[in-house]
Amino acid sequence: MSSEKEILGLEDKRFAAMIARDLAALEKLVHEQLLYTHSSGVTDTKASWLESIKAGKAKYKSVKCTDRKVRILGEVALVNGKAAIEVDISGQPKSLRLLFLNAWARTPQGWKFVAWQSCAEPA
Repeated sequence: MSSEKEILGLEDKRFAAMIARDLAALEKLVHEQLLYTHSSGVTDTKASWLESIKAGKAKYKSVKCTDRKVRILGEVALVNGKAAIEVDISGQPKSLRLLFLNAWARTPQGWKFVAWQSCAEPA
C-alpha cells in the first residue's frame, strides 16, 4: 500500500472514530503532542480534544472531505483539503465548511495524527 493511500485510510478511520465517539480508536491514532486548532482559533491538546469528545461538548455528526492531497516529507505526511462537518458544539448544531491542513508523524508505532489547523472556506 502506498503511504498516500495509507494516510487517507487513517484519515477516514479518524473521522469515523470522531463520529462514533470511539475514544479507544482515537487514542491509538493520535500522537501525544497533538495540537488541534479549530476554525474558531481555539487550540486543543490531545487530552483536551479527547475530553471534549468524551464529555459530549463536541458531537461530530458527519465529516465529508474533498480535494484531499497528501504530501510525504520524510517522517511527516501533510494532508490538505476541504471538509464539510456537521457537529453539535455545546448543544448548538453547526455546519462547518472548512479548508484544512493536518499532519501525521511516522513513529515506531506507525503513523500518528499530530496536528490539525482549519479555517472557514471563503464564500
